[in-house]
Amino acid sequence: MTSPTPTPTPPSSGSGAAPGSAGASPSSSLSPLSTPVSTPPPGPLGPDAQTAMQAALVAEQAAVWAYALVAAHARDQSAMIADARSGHLLRRDATAARLTAAGASAPEPAAAYQVAVDVQDQNSAWQLAQDIESGVAAAWRVVIGSSDDAEVRGFALTGLSEAAVRLAMWKQIAGINPPTIAFPGQP
Repeated sequence: MTSPTPTPTPPSSGSGAAPGSAGASPSSSLSPLSTPVSTPPPGPLGPDAQTAMQAALVAEQAAVWAYALVAAHARDQSAMIADARSGHLLRRDATAARLTAAGASAPEPAAAYQVAVDVQDQNSAWQLAQDIESGVAAAWRVVIGSSDDAEVRGFALTGLSEAAVRLAMWKQIAGINPPTIAFPGQP
Protein backbone atom coordinates (compact mmCIF):
# COMPACT_ATOMS: atom_id res chain seq x y z
CA MET A 1 0.00 0.00 0.00
CA THR A 2 1.34 3.43 -0.88
CA SER A 3 1.47 6.43 1.37
CA PRO A 4 -0.96 9.26 0.62
CA THR A 5 1.80 11.82 1.19
CA PRO A 6 4.44 12.44 -1.44
CA THR A 7 7.95 11.20 -0.86
CA PRO A 8 10.50 14.01 -0.57
CA THR A 9 12.84 14.34 -3.50
CA PRO A 10 16.56 14.96 -3.16
CA PRO A 11 17.66 18.57 -3.66
CA SER A 12 18.48 19.61 -7.20
CA SER A 13 22.07 20.24 -8.21
CA GLY A 14 21.55 23.98 -7.88
CA SER A 15 20.54 23.86 -4.20
CA GLY A 16 23.76 22.56 -2.68
CA ALA A 17 25.29 19.18 -2.04
CA ALA A 18 23.13 16.18 -1.33
CA PRO A 19 23.26 14.72 2.16
CA GLY A 20 26.30 12.54 2.62
CA SER A 21 28.18 14.01 -0.32
CA ALA A 22 30.56 16.09 1.88
CA GLY A 23 31.68 18.76 -0.50
CA ALA A 24 31.21 16.87 -3.74
CA SER A 25 30.59 19.19 -6.64
CA PRO A 26 27.29 18.77 -8.51
CA SER A 27 29.09 17.75 -11.70
CA SER A 28 31.05 14.99 -9.99
CA SER A 29 27.88 12.95 -9.56
CA LEU A 30 27.16 12.87 -13.29
CA SER A 31 27.95 9.66 -15.07
CA PRO A 32 29.48 9.78 -18.55
CA LEU A 33 26.08 8.82 -19.94
CA SER A 34 24.33 11.80 -18.37
CA THR A 35 26.73 14.39 -19.75
CA PRO A 36 24.80 16.78 -21.99
CA VAL A 37 25.61 16.37 -25.66
CA SER A 38 25.35 19.35 -27.94
CA THR A 39 24.40 18.67 -31.51
CA PRO A 40 24.94 21.24 -34.20
CA PRO A 41 21.82 22.78 -35.68
CA PRO A 42 20.76 21.37 -39.03
CA GLY A 43 22.49 23.03 -41.92
CA PRO A 44 21.23 23.97 -45.33
CA LEU A 45 19.99 21.29 -47.68
CA GLY A 46 21.44 20.74 -51.11
CA PRO A 47 18.96 21.02 -53.97
CA ASP A 48 18.55 17.25 -54.35
CA ALA A 49 18.11 16.71 -50.63
CA GLN A 50 15.62 19.57 -50.41
CA THR A 51 13.50 18.18 -53.25
CA ALA A 52 13.65 14.66 -51.80
CA MET A 53 12.76 15.84 -48.30
CA GLN A 54 9.82 17.87 -49.66
CA ALA A 55 8.59 14.70 -51.42
CA ALA A 56 8.98 12.76 -48.16
CA LEU A 57 6.93 15.42 -46.39
CA VAL A 58 4.17 14.98 -48.98
CA ALA A 59 4.33 11.19 -48.42
CA GLU A 60 3.95 11.73 -44.65
CA GLN A 61 1.01 14.10 -45.21
CA ALA A 62 -0.65 11.52 -47.47
CA ALA A 63 -0.07 8.81 -44.86
CA VAL A 64 -1.81 10.86 -42.17
CA TRP A 65 -4.79 11.36 -44.49
CA ALA A 66 -4.94 7.77 -45.76
CA TYR A 67 -4.96 6.22 -42.29
CA ALA A 68 -8.49 7.61 -41.89
CA LEU A 69 -9.55 5.22 -44.67
CA VAL A 70 -7.78 2.35 -42.96
CA ALA A 71 -9.48 3.22 -39.67
CA ALA A 72 -12.92 3.12 -41.25
CA HIS A 73 -12.55 -0.55 -42.20
CA ALA A 74 -10.02 -2.06 -39.75
CA ARG A 75 -11.66 -1.24 -36.45
CA ASP A 76 -10.07 -4.22 -34.68
CA GLN A 77 -6.68 -2.54 -35.15
CA SER A 78 -7.73 0.90 -33.89
CA ALA A 79 -4.84 1.18 -31.42
CA MET A 80 -2.30 0.20 -34.07
CA ILE A 81 -3.84 2.66 -36.52
CA ALA A 82 -3.74 5.44 -33.92
CA ASP A 83 -0.07 4.70 -33.19
CA ALA A 84 0.81 4.65 -36.90
CA ARG A 85 -1.06 7.88 -37.59
CA SER A 86 0.57 9.53 -34.57
CA GLY A 87 4.00 8.44 -35.81
CA HIS A 88 3.31 9.96 -39.21
CA LEU A 89 2.04 13.18 -37.61
CA LEU A 90 5.25 13.48 -35.59
CA ARG A 91 7.45 12.70 -38.60
CA ARG A 92 5.43 15.14 -40.76
CA ASP A 93 5.91 17.95 -38.24
CA ALA A 94 9.62 17.17 -37.76
CA THR A 95 10.16 17.14 -41.52
CA ALA A 96 8.37 20.46 -42.01
CA ALA A 97 10.45 21.94 -39.19
CA ARG A 98 13.67 20.53 -40.69
CA LEU A 99 12.84 22.04 -44.09
CA THR A 100 12.00 25.40 -42.55
CA ALA A 101 15.20 25.38 -40.47
CA ALA A 102 17.14 24.89 -43.70
CA GLY A 103 15.40 27.86 -45.31
CA ALA A 104 13.34 25.66 -47.65
CA SER A 105 9.60 25.69 -48.16
CA ALA A 106 7.46 23.00 -46.60
CA PRO A 107 4.57 22.01 -48.88
CA GLU A 108 1.10 22.34 -47.36
CA PRO A 109 -1.05 19.19 -47.13
CA ALA A 110 -3.55 18.56 -49.91
CA ALA A 111 -7.27 18.32 -49.25
CA ALA A 112 -7.28 14.69 -50.44
CA TYR A 113 -4.92 12.12 -51.90
CA GLN A 114 -5.23 9.39 -54.51
CA VAL A 115 -4.81 5.87 -53.13
CA ALA A 116 -4.07 2.73 -55.13
CA VAL A 117 -6.40 0.49 -53.12
CA ASP A 118 -10.19 0.65 -53.25
CA VAL A 119 -10.88 0.19 -49.54
CA GLN A 120 -14.10 -1.79 -49.08
CA ASP A 121 -13.32 -4.16 -46.20
CA GLN A 122 -10.75 -5.09 -43.60
CA ASN A 123 -8.45 -6.92 -46.01
CA SER A 124 -8.31 -4.00 -48.43
CA ALA A 125 -7.71 -1.66 -45.46
CA TRP A 126 -4.73 -3.81 -44.47
CA GLN A 127 -3.45 -3.61 -48.05
CA LEU A 128 -3.78 0.17 -48.02
CA ALA A 129 -1.83 0.35 -44.74
CA GLN A 130 0.95 -1.68 -46.37
CA ASP A 131 0.91 0.62 -49.41
CA ILE A 132 1.10 3.67 -47.15
CA GLU A 133 4.17 2.37 -45.36
CA SER A 134 5.84 1.17 -48.56
CA GLY A 135 5.38 4.60 -50.13
CA VAL A 136 6.71 6.41 -47.09
CA ALA A 137 9.71 4.06 -46.88
CA ALA A 138 10.46 4.67 -50.57
CA ALA A 139 10.31 8.44 -50.07
CA TRP A 140 12.75 8.32 -47.16
CA ARG A 141 15.06 5.99 -49.09
CA VAL A 142 15.33 8.67 -51.79
CA VAL A 143 16.26 11.26 -49.15
CA ILE A 144 19.06 9.00 -47.89
CA GLY A 145 20.48 8.77 -51.40
CA SER A 146 20.15 12.50 -52.05
CA SER A 147 22.75 13.73 -49.56
CA ASP A 148 26.13 12.93 -48.11
CA ASP A 149 25.32 14.93 -44.95
CA ALA A 150 25.25 12.60 -41.93
CA GLU A 151 22.48 14.57 -40.18
CA VAL A 152 20.20 14.46 -43.24
CA ARG A 153 20.89 10.78 -43.83
CA GLY A 154 20.28 9.95 -40.14
CA PHE A 155 17.00 11.89 -40.16
CA ALA A 156 15.89 10.03 -43.29
CA LEU A 157 17.04 6.66 -41.94
CA THR A 158 14.84 7.15 -38.90
CA GLY A 159 11.85 7.84 -41.17
CA LEU A 160 12.65 4.78 -43.29
CA SER A 161 13.08 2.57 -40.22
CA GLU A 162 9.79 3.68 -38.67
CA ALA A 163 7.93 2.95 -41.91
CA ALA A 164 9.64 -0.44 -42.29
CA VAL A 165 8.60 -1.50 -38.79
CA ARG A 166 4.99 -0.47 -39.40
CA LEU A 167 5.01 -2.24 -42.77
CA ALA A 168 6.18 -5.46 -41.12
CA MET A 169 3.46 -5.15 -38.49
CA TRP A 170 0.74 -4.74 -41.14
CA LYS A 171 2.10 -7.69 -43.12
CA GLN A 172 2.03 -9.80 -39.98
CA ILE A 173 -1.60 -8.80 -39.31
CA ALA A 174 -2.47 -9.73 -42.90
CA GLY A 175 -0.76 -13.11 -42.51
CA ILE A 176 1.98 -12.40 -45.05
CA ASN A 177 5.04 -14.53 -44.43
CA PRO A 178 7.76 -13.39 -44.08
CA PRO A 179 6.51 -10.03 -42.83
CA THR A 180 9.84 -8.28 -43.36
CA ILE A 181 11.67 -7.44 -46.55
CA ALA A 182 15.41 -7.11 -47.07
CA PHE A 183 15.48 -3.53 -48.37
CA PRO A 184 12.42 -1.51 -47.36
CA GLY A 185 11.59 1.32 -49.73
CA GLN A 186 13.24 -0.36 -52.68
CA PRO A 187 11.06 -0.71 -55.80
